[in-house]
Amino acid sequence: MIPFNTALRWSIKLAAWATPQLRAWTLERSMNRVEGERHLKDRNWAEAEKYLTGAVAEADERRHSVRKIHFRLLLAEAQRKQGKIAEAEQTVRAALEHTAKVSNPAGYVQCLDTLAEVFGDAENYASMEAALQEGIRIESAMPHPDAMRMARRVHRLGIARHKSGRSEEALPALEKAVRLHEELYGEEDLETAKLMSELGRIYRAQGNHTEAQRYLRRSLRVHERLCGHDSPETVSDLHHLAGSHEESGDIDGAAELYERALMLRLRIVGGDLEELADMQFGLASMYIGWSNYGRARELLAEAIGTFRRKKGARLAIAYEMAAHVDECCGHYIEAVAELGRAAKVWEACGAERVRELADNMEHRAELLEMLRKRGEAEWLREQAAALTAAAS
Repeated sequence: MIPFNTALRWSIKLAAWATPQLRAWTLERSMNRVEGERHLKDRNWAEAEKYLTGAVAEADERRHSVRKIHFRLLLAEAQRKQGKIAEAEQTVRAALEHTAKVSNPAGYVQCLDTLAEVFGDAENYASMEAALQEGIRIESAMPHPDAMRMARRVHRLGIARHKSGRSEEALPALEKAVRLHEELYGEEDLETAKLMSELGRIYRAQGNHTEAQRYLRRSLRVHERLCGHDSPETVSDLHHLAGSHEESGDIDGAAELYERALMLRLRIVGGDLEELADMQFGLASMYIGWSNYGRARELLAEAIGTFRRKKGARLAIAYEMAAHVDECCGHYIEAVAELGRAAKVWEACGAERVRELADNMEHRAELLEMLRKRGEAEWLREQAAALTAAAS
């Protein structure tokens, strides 16, 4: 029998040797988990995948059932974000097998939710819908279903149906998702507003403008209050709301909303005059369609002032649109002058814009004939013919 003192000395020596080894072993094993989660949070998907693959292997080796599932779901997310859809699906299915073995319903529905996201990325909406329906069925049978997960699952179910071209079937699910989010978060909440905005856009696409405008106005009110009057969310709601008014024939309401969106965009864009000029040009096109030529001309003049800095095709097209406004108003001389300015820009663009220049000349010739300037009209037609022949 080993004396007590001798045994104590040996145990102290063994502990002195083993403790650094144990610490190193523990540190190495925890590093994969910590680094994997850190890189996942920082959106470094490739690095996250590398470390989480190690964390999965360690969980398998130690036979830790909960971590086997948890790390696989994190790994699937890292793979999915890199577009590795097949690998992500395989990872989730492995997690599903583990949850089935240990009889873990909560983990199983969590795996189904992740699998539905993978199917969504793959645009496999039928499989996405099936996974979500199965998750809803299992969660509903639990003693204490998670209301938040159910609300999000119902929302994704509606989106899956909408993206598969079954909007009529999608709407009840999306309506229910809005109600569930209202119960969870309240009506004046960003999550609820996001869903209402989404639902409003779908109703607009279907041509149900009464419902579209109802939901878009509700989401607009929340976004204005919580995000600010000049936030991207507010401007997006305004654009869709204005579009719905335009499509339903309420031109005055649409014009008011478009102008409001334009002013807000000006505040967001700040010094980016190019982006603002593009919006002014687009809004001018709408006013022309509504026969409001005065406002269209004002917007075009502002856009042209910005486009002159870089010239190019945008400037030429803006001049030609201004000519169209003058022509619609019966101002043919002014229209010819605007077309002439556009022609100079097309000429500066070089050989790649010969077709546009020839069309411009033909149009000017038509207007000149209306002004009884047949000589000039004939000369322009000859020039246009020569350009077209040279280009071909």
